[in-house]
Amino acid sequence: MDWTSLTGQKGAWSGLDWTARAPGTARADPYLAWADATGFADLGGAPTGWVRVILELNETAPDHTELTAKSFAERLEGVNAGWQAWIRVSSLYRFPPADLDKTRFLTACVTKQFFAELDASLAGFIKRFEIGMPVVPDDLPSEASAGTSAGTSAGAAPLATGTGPAFAGAQFAAPNAASPPMVFLGVMDDGLAFAHERFRSVDDPSATRIEYFWNQDDAPGSPPVLHYGSELSKSDIDAMLARCTLGGLVDEEAVYAQAGYINVRRRWAHGTEVMDLAGGVRPGKLHTAFLHTQGEEQNVLDNARLIGVQFKTAGRTVRDTSGRWFAVHALDAMRYVLRRADDAAQGAKYCVVLNLSYGYMAGPHDGSSIIERAIDELIGLHRDLCVVVPAGNSNVLRCHARVEVQHGASQSITWRVLPDCATPGFLEIWLPEHADASQVKLTVSPPAGAGSPLIASGSVYAWQPDGNVLCTVAYLDQVATGNRNMILIALAPTLTRKPSRDAAPAGNWSVTLSNSLQTGDPLVIDAWIQRNETAYGFPVRGRQSRFEDPRYRRFVSGAHIRDFDAGNMDSWIRRSRTLNSIATGENTVVVGGYRRTDGTAAAYSSTGPTLSDTGRDGPDAMAVSEDSPGCAGVLGASTRSGCLVALSGTSAAAPQVARLLVRAKLQGQSGTFTAYALKPHKAREWIAKRAAAEDPVPVALMAHQLGGCPVTAIPPVVPVGQHSWVPRLIDERGGAGRFPSPRWKRRGIKL
Repeated sequence: MDWTSLTGQKGAWSGLDWTARAPGTARADPYLAWADATGFADLGGAPTGWVRVILELNETAPDHTELTAKSFAERLEGVNAGWQAWIRVSSLYRFPPADLDKTRFLTACVTKQFFAELDASLAGFIKRFEIGMPVVPDDLPSEASAGTSAGTSAGAAPLATGTGPAFAGAQFAAPNAASPPMVFLGVMDDGLAFAHERFRSVDDPSATRIEYFWNQDDAPGSPPVLHYGSELSKSDIDAMLARCTLGGLVDEEAVYAQAGYINVRRRWAHGTEVMDLAGGVRPGKLHTAFLHTQGEEQNVLDNARLIGVQFKTAGRTVRDTSGRWFAVHALDAMRYVLRRADDAAQGAKYCVVLNLSYGYMAGPHDGSSIIERAIDELIGLHRDLCVVVPAGNSNVLRCHARVEVQHGASQSITWRVLPDCATPGFLEIWLPEHADASQVKLTVSPPAGAGSPLIASGSVYAWQPDGNVLCTVAYLDQVATGNRNMILIALAPTLTRKPSRDAAPAGNWSVTLSNSLQTGDPLVIDAWIQRNETAYGFPVRGRQSRFEDPRYRRFVSGAHIRDFDAGNMDSWIRRSRTLNSIATGENTVVVGGYRRTDGTAAAYSSTGPTLSDTGRDGPDAMAVSEDSPGCAGVLGASTRSGCLVALSGTSAAAPQVARLLVRAKLQGQSGTFTAYALKPHKAREWIAKRAAAEDPVPVALMAHQLGGCPVTAIPPVVPVGQHSWVPRLIDERGGAGRFPSPRWKRRGIKL
């Protein structure tokens, strides 16, 4: 039989039986169960040393004392110093700002002995954990650091010291009421051109507006480190700018060469345009004079203090497209920005606006993922923090299924896996809250070959027709990725260049869910396909898989993209509940995208509602993500000064709302947000009120129904109740302040 049960077996790498986790023990990451089953074949190989994990701690330790990230890190320096042989915690969590003393989420570097200690030394400490994937050759120890040393587990190299940011105790515990408030804008992304003129002052010579920049990438082949990456302060950047200035012009190529920063070697980088839309200003005396004619003495954004973080590249040889690396490095990045903002404020009142134009598609969609809970915790504890995230771009990608399984019946869904995809594919099936998982079973059938046996809760199965594991089904009793039961189906790439690795068959994979309950209401089960397409600007590796249903209607009148579910409810594929998987928390500001010229919501802009009873109906607001039907995206900074490129998607909409928040705070409206108490005002409520005040919902649009579309270049108006509403938040887009010109006017930009 091609299908093999791995239930009751220990993982080849971790040494743990993931199907035998007792209630109350640390909830495991099902993706680690898949990696164990495949021997990390699609992740660059099994780890030989340290890996990174994100942890949620219990509220109290086994000795009944309060347990926080800070106190856990202190234990590793004190009574539990012996644990440092297999777990280390960065000083980011050992020495947090005073506001964040009570946080219970943190990251750590661990060896595989960590997993053996989960039910021994760590029993009662860890609530759940996720591993930061992928593990790639770049993360393996170099020959110079290979081997073992005292205090390390067998086969694991010692954890290197590293040159990244390290911290001592925070100096300022409470804000100084007599000092003016300071506003920090944190941008965490990929490819931040920190030497760009848009991030420099109008001084002569100009100085950088970036207070700190953390590049999380290490040199290729370097051993794992605790304080990884490298950090540049404002003085460091200014010194490089001065050394590379000739005739009043900055040689930006030389700056990046001196910094060893290669992520902006291309003309376009996602992070540069996002930072520009969020906080970029055009320097120069002529521009200052232009602002004066518009009634502004200076651009208020000049006073915003920028902090940038370059996310760690998920492997230069195996680039991850699913986002499984995200939680670990995103939490580190946010904690870094908050600590550096606290240091730079030096006791002054301050607030922080974070823009996080990232995300992925699969997840619980009820705010219970580990990174969403960590973000909500930070917002709740920090004196004044706003976190802005995009709604997502998966509205019409056919990556969400919602099926009703009647009692005593079954329901099948079809997963279309594309050929020539060099990245693994993932399908997450989430059961309803409080559902009896023992009554829900499934079978998986490949395009060719025998289907799986009936798979029940507490099982792991692998399909290995020729020895290689090509499909893994992990149906664990409890998972770390959310608070409900989840079934993970993982497929090998459909294209491989490794002679020792077989490719999974492309085509239609069938998944049949059965409900063995004989009475009661039908079970409403949601499934999401994880993102695996290739990010723009990188070599094509992944191709996005999707659901297939012949009843799904893609177009209106055969011509226009149908971006709403109304009129197509007989299909189990849904456009609703497609929000970015980090956009379903309680306190984040979620931003969708719309087209400037006619106010139509972008067809790709994801929608709600979430699955939480207290969740959101959809994005909090919309901002421009397309200039016009003929001019996709919005213009922003290229990686070199003087050049513009267009960025499309809700990643371009989110930083414009972050910019709005920063401007409001700099203009003295900070009292609207918070009184600088421990519990800040929710920025999402302010944004929603601002949007409603600037562009009230048109009554005629509310009542509009599709019909009468002449199947021409004029698309139908989308009813408000069927897709995200499109309030015009700001007159100018996120790159406001540029000079008017015929080209700008043609793109419909209003100055």
